[in-house]
Amino acid sequence: MRSVLFFLFILLIFNKVSVAQTVVSPSGADSLLQIEMKLKALSDSIVRGVTDLSRQAALAEFNPLFFDLLQDPATFSYPFDSLKGVSKVRSTDQRIRVISWTVQSRTENNYKYFGVVQLMNPKTGEMKRFGLNEVRWTNEEAEQKELFPEEWYPALYYEIIERKVKKKTWYFLLGWQGNTPYTTRKVIDVLGIDAWNNVTFGAPVFIDENQKKKYRFVFEYSAQAVMMLKYDRKKKMIVFDHLSPVSPTAKGQYQYYGPDFTYDGLVFRKGFWNYKQHLILKNPR
Repeated sequence: MRSVLFFLFILLIFNKVSVAQTVVSPSGADSLLQIEMKLKALSDSIVRGVTDLSRQAALAEFNPLFFDLLQDPATFSYPFDSLKGVSKVRSTDQRIRVISWTVQSRTENNYKYFGVVQLMNPKTGEMKRFGLNEVRWTNEEAEQKELFPEEWYPALYYEIIERKVKKKTWYFLLGWQGNTPYTTRKVIDVLGIDAWNNVTFGAPVFIDENQKKKYRFVFEYSAQAVMMLKYDRKKKMIVFDHLSPVSPTAKGQYQYYGPDFTYDGLVFRKGFWNYKQHLILKNPR
């Protein structure tokens, strides 16, 4: 019996590898569209599945298909517009694309995150792909660590901002993280490219309100609240709601934190994002 099960398992893996090889071979827009439609059906099942079992089954098929497809350089500029549950941001210099998605467990009330970074060489058309593996760091740990793709602080990214420092380009990412039934997080992270064309997350380029350096900013607040975090292109600043507890006794209990109708921000100066308090914003939302 065990030998039969083992044979079926190997057959299943072989079939998935065969599909992947077909997917990542040179392909035209029509074949990409066909694969996208299959991914869309699986993505819809992940989001709308009635049970965790059905959602996990769809995810188990979606992930290897999508991961392997994203090895193809043709996917760097492909929009994947039908995948509504997948976040996609691409840098204006056409070097970086970050794709991230999540699945929420209805029984365990938590989220599982997945992601891919595509690094393109615009001159040669060659591309490297990095799979992202989430690790759940505490807020304090995350704000003081440089992280590699295999230990990613997860988020669904919705904006990317480029800045040059001494001929090196840094890619700053704004993201959302569903955390628990009680709290949500937003994050300002930074992606860098090293001399060997590998990617890293986090760098001590953020200065907080206490003039201390951070590798990234993490904001945690009540899951019932909505926090603004965006890049203001006119002001050339990252602006966000200031978060406060509902009472002094709730300090440090982030399920009781929310916007207090004041605004702070980060200004980029001399290679650092510097904290600026008490901004006056018109129509901030």
